Amino acid sequence: MLPPIRPRTQRSEAFLAVGREPSGVLTKMKNRRARALPLKPHKTLEKNASQRSSAILMEEDFVNSVRSGSPRFIIVGAGMSGLCMAIRLKQAGFDNVTVLESSDEVGGTWHKNTYPNAGCDIPSYLYCYSFAPNYDWSMKYARQPEILAYFRNCVERFSLRPHLRFRTTVRAATFDEDTATWQVTTDAGDRLTAEFLVSAVGQLNRPNIPAIPGIESFAGASWHSARWNHEFDLTDKTVAVIGNGASAIQFVPEVARQAGRTLVFQRTPSWIHPLHNYRYPHWARWMFRTLPICARAHRSWIYLMCDMRVFAFRSGSKLNLEYARWLRSRMRKVIPPEQWSTLIPDYAPGCKRVLLSSDYLQTLQRDDVDVISDHVDRFDADAVLTSNQRYPIDAAIFATGFQANAFLQPLDIRGRNGQSLDDAWAGRPKAYGGIAVAGFPNLFLLYGPNTNLGHNSIIFMVERQVGYITKCLRRMQNTGARRIEVRKDAMECYDREIQQQLASSIWAGDCTSWYKTADGSIPNNWSGSATAFWRRMKKAKHTDFEISR
Repeated sequence: MLPPIRPRTQRSEAFLAVGREPSGVLTKMKNRRARALPLKPHKTLEKNASQRSSAILMEEDFVNSVRSGSPRFIIVGAGMSGLCMAIRLKQAGFDNVTVLESSDEVGGTWHKNTYPNAGCDIPSYLYCYSFAPNYDWSMKYARQPEILAYFRNCVERFSLRPHLRFRTTVRAATFDEDTATWQVTTDAGDRLTAEFLVSAVGQLNRPNIPAIPGIESFAGASWHSARWNHEFDLTDKTVAVIGNGASAIQFVPEVARQAGRTLVFQRTPSWIHPLHNYRYPHWARWMFRTLPICARAHRSWIYLMCDMRVFAFRSGSKLNLEYARWLRSRMRKVIPPEQWSTLIPDYAPGCKRVLLSSDYLQTLQRDDVDVISDHVDRFDADAVLTSNQRYPIDAAIFATGFQANAFLQPLDIRGRNGQSLDDAWAGRPKAYGGIAVAGFPNLFLLYGPNTNLGHNSIIFMVERQVGYITKCLRRMQNTGARRIEVRKDAMECYDREIQQQLASSIWAGDCTSWYKTADGSIPNNWSGSATAFWRRMKKAKHTDFEISR
C-alpha cells in the first residue's frame, strides 16, 4: 500500500511546462514571480541544491514531502526520460528510486551519440525540463557536449547520484501477482524487486545496421554513426556514408573536410530546411540569467512557433503545399539544376522528418563528394557495390537510424499470467497515453508508442507522461491501492482513435520512414499537436484503470 499524502496545496501551473494554453501565458507571467534559477551548462551546481530544487516546483502535480515506507521504483534508463521520472518522483516524496543504466554515465542518446557536430534540431530553450530551465544556453540549437552537460548537472542539482546504478543491463522483468511486485533480472544475474517498473529506454537507442550481403567480409573500418569510431583517422581516406538522415546531414560536412573522398549513398532524398543556428550574444544571455521572465517568454514563443508547424504537416493541405514550394525554392538556390531530381524529394514535407541544415547541401557540391542513389547491393573486402558500379573504399559509416519500432526489445517483459510484452504487441505496439499496457500492472512507459513528434520537443511530451503517472500514484495513495492496470477496452479505444487520426496524417504518405512499419501502420508518432497531448494528459481518467488493493 502506498503511504498517504498530506492535502495538496494550490500551485500555479507553468505554461513553460508547457502547462497553460498559449492564450494565457503572458498574463500568467506578469502575475507570477519567476522562481527558477539559471543552470550553467558547463558548471556543476551543487550549492544550495535543496533550495533550488524546491524553488522550481511549478506544477500542482507534485507534493514536497518525504515519507517513510515509500514504495520501490525501478527505472530502466538514465537518459532524458529516466532522469525526469526520477527527479519528479523524489519531488513527490518517493525516495526509494533506483535507476538502472547500461552505460557508464547518464544522458542516453546524448551520451552515446558523439559523432562530429552532433546536436539537437529542437531549439535549446525548449529542449530542457520546464522545472529545471537553463538560462545560459550558448546557441539556439545546442550541440551534444552542452546538452550532455545539462543532464549531468541535473543529476547533481537534484542529488540523483545515489540512485544511479551504471553498467547494469536489464535482461528481464516479471510481475509477481502474489506480491504485486516486479522481479527484475540484470545481465549480471542480480534480481531486484520493486512495486513499480518504469521503462525509460526510449525509441532511438538501438542502432539499425542493414543486413547487406558481404558486410562481414569487408576488411576496412565500419561503424554506425551512433557508435562513432574516434580512433579512425579519416585523413585522405575514401569514406562511404550509407544513409542521409538526421545524423548524416550533421556529420557529412565534417567528414568531407577530413576525408580524401566522400561517397554518400542515399535511398531517397530528404527535405532540407535552413538551420539558421547562431550563438546567443552576451547581452541576451545576461538578460535571460538576470530576468528569467524574458527567458520564459522566449521559451513560450519557441513552443508556439514549433507547435503551429503541425498544421503544415496535414496531408494535402494548402499549408503543406506552400511549405513544399518554399522548401523547393530554397533548395534550388544552393544546388545546380542537374541535381534537382537527385536531391529534391517528390513526396510531401513531413512524410519523413524534415531535416535542418545550412551546410549539408553545400557540402554535396564539393568536387570530392559524390551522391549515389543506386541501391547498395553488397560489400566485398575493400569496396561497396551497387548494381551499376564498384566503389573502392577505406571505411563505411552507417547513418541508417535506429530500430525505432522495436519498443523495449530485447527486454523480456512478462505481466499477468506470464504474458510476454512481445506477444501482446505481436500485431503492433500500443499503449494508453504511451504509458500503460493492459495485462501489465504497475508498469509505466515513457516515450512509448505514439508519443514521438516531428515538430516539437519530446521533453514536453515526457513531462506530460510523468505528470500523468504521478496523478495515478496519488490516486493509489488516496485509496490504499497496491496495483494499477489500464483496462484493455480503454487502451483499445484510445489506440483506435489515434490510429484513425494518423491514417489521414502526412506520416501515412507514400514515403518510407522510420515512423512507419512495413505494413504501413504508425506506432511511433503522436497524431496531433503537443498542446493536444497536454490537454489529453492534463487529468488522469481513473475510470480507464483497474486500481486495486
